[in-house]
Amino acid sequence: MRAKSLSILSYYLLIGLLLFFILIPIYWLIMPSFLPASEMFTFPPRFFPRTFTLQNYSDVLFTYPATVTIEMPRYLWNSFLVCGVVSVIVMVVSTFAGYALARMISPIKKSLRTVVLFTQMMPAVLFFIPIYLLMRRLGLVNNLLSLIFIYPGMVAPFSTLISEAYLLGIPEEIEESAMLDGAGVGTILGRIVLPLSAPMLIAVLVYSFVWTWNDLVIALVLCHANEVRTASVGLFSFIGAATVEWGGLLAGTVFCILPPLILFTFFQRYMIQGILAGGLKT
Repeated sequence: MRAKSLSILSYYLLIGLLLFFILIPIYWLIMPSFLPASEMFTFPPRFFPRTFTLQNYSDVLFTYPATVTIEMPRYLWNSFLVCGVVSVIVMVVSTFAGYALARMISPIKKSLRTVVLFTQMMPAVLFFIPIYLLMRRLGLVNNLLSLIFIYPGMVAPFSTLISEAYLLGIPEEIEESAMLDGAGVGTILGRIVLPLSAPMLIAVLVYSFVWTWNDLVIALVLCHANEVRTASVGLFSFIGAATVEWGGLLAGTVFCILPPLILFTFFQRYMIQGILAGGLKT
């Protein structure tokens, strides 16, 4: 009994240490965003500061857009627009592609899966110049449509593998019974497969949203003009040649980490269920 108690205590102690090392950097990111400039650079730094203010957030939302054209609300809206559209596209494409791979009976099935995996192994930096030249030829540089065209190709391969692995766990007998009752492919997908795949759909949706939201380099290459910047690119606006607007940068960073954090908070159960179920069936 004593050995079991020590084992449990060691387990929770390890979890506590991991949480400490994970949460301390987040705390030191969020806490200074509520400090005035006079206290932001005090040395030694105070773990519990004396003064809290919302001035940095007010500046990001109202002062900077009106004075120095750092329009963080516009950047956030651009990111929400791009991420929302891309996430829906990826969810639809990867679901149908994963279903096709899961139900396909063909000698080239393994080859197709290998091709999908191979696309994830290629460094994205290799495609920057061709992508930029293609978008320039199409006249889509500094246009949010360029990101909507490019991002699904970056995210869909991995999402397709998640979809296929999950859909393999849905018994084919259910679909065969529906076919005997006269159901078509559309009815089977809409009334049987998709409802049973809700955890997987949510996992793909959240994964696509977070991947797209966090991207910096592709968005920086294709959408660097002020009016089409995404949130991650917009944060660079606070970094000048000689100075850094630390208050605005920290407050803007907090705005950027909130959407993924909220998504994980509400949908983590479905994400874990969808990804683990697919992984265990692969």
